[in-house]
Amino acid sequence: MSNEFIVVNVSNIRKNCKLARSILPSFTPVIYGLSVYTSKAGSYSNVVITGQNFLPNGTTNVNFGNFTNIPVNYLGSFSISFVVPSNARIGSYNVIVVNNYNSNFSSNINNFYNQNLNYSNSLPYVLI
Repeated sequence: MSNEFIVVNVSNIRKNCKLARSILPSFTPVIYGLSVYTSKAGSYSNVVITGQNFLPNGTTNVNFGNFTNIPVNYLGSFSISFVVPSNARIGSYNVIVVNNYNSNFSSNINNFYNQNLNYSNSLPYVLI
């Protein structure tokens, strides 16, 4: 049996670790666009949001101005939809996507321990 040694270049490990960190998933949602940006107050309006980093199982919701925690229909990590609150009055509202992620995809646990809220950018929506 021979004694063999392996030489490891530590600088390459550091560089590769930085690379691995940069490809880890992001839990911060991003909004690219809305299917509609305006609707009539008091009428039914389903809005599709396109973007990225949307999460399944009730861990993603929408804030529509002061209306918070609006449930979404999860269409995929790049697309969700929500219904504009029927009691919202005429005016301008910011649409923000919120991910409530606490290292799991259980909505019951995430909603109980809601300390890791990740907010998207906002886009304007107008009720006329």
